[in-house]
Amino acid sequence: MAKNKSPFGGRKSMVATHVKNTTAFAGDDQFKLTWRQNFSPTILESKVPQRFINIINDIGDKVLKDDGLSKKWDFSNSLVGKVSKEVAIPMYDKEDSSYSLSVLKTYCREYLTQMKDWNRSYEWNKASKGAIPQTENINIAQSWIVSQYKNEYNPWHKHSGHFSGVIYLKIPDGMENHFNEETKDHYPASGLIEFSYGEAQDMRSDTLMVKPEVGMILLFPSYLKHTVYPFYCDGERRSMSFNAYWQAPKKENK
Repeated sequence: MAKNKSPFGGRKSMVATHVKNTTAFAGDDQFKLTWRQNFSPTILESKVPQRFINIINDIGDKVLKDDGLSKKWDFSNSLVGKVSKEVAIPMYDKEDSSYSLSVLKTYCREYLTQMKDWNRSYEWNKASKGAIPQTENINIAQSWIVSQYKNEYNPWHKHSGHFSGVIYLKIPDGMENHFNEETKDHYPASGLIEFSYGEAQDMRSDTLMVKPEVGMILLFPSYLKHTVYPFYCDGERRSMSFNAYWQAPKKENK
């Protein structure tokens, strides 16, 4: 793979935008309005390749369905989730491991590159002297699978690292129906992830709720607090989480 070439069809499709365009009218006059949300941590949203989903789900099926393997790879002591099983991800196939790491590192590199372009990556710019991030500058420190069932949840928490991510692998069929029922009398929360930053003020929210979809990846700064709400139908809500660090390029000896 060529250096910095994305396996997902180019950088543009992976860049999270904080710009929304709308139109307003005053009499016969039409106004184009551009809304910019630039005053909070950036969350990148994209969709991972199906091959990646298949690899991680195959590993999850093997580990989660085997009590011995679940115990061997149990990761729950390092986490706060009130869920059935949380397991580390053993990579049995070298090619699958290389591919999966490449996918995760690519997203992290794209995130860091965008922060650099927006002049938000102060620590990176200082440590790297403004270098363009490469995949070799990214280290995936931990990754694990969260297997969540009815009434289980993840309380408010944050992660370690420079950036963290979640990828949705399975969504229960009934969760969509329950979500739609909730919208009839109050704001839905069933099975959603919610992020929080700062304090709520007039004309400003301090939270963001996201409805998960299979294949969706959310990448965000590790310090960003978030929670996962319970759902109330049968079936498994499976996700993969990971923490990553950037490492500035090593100085060349002159």
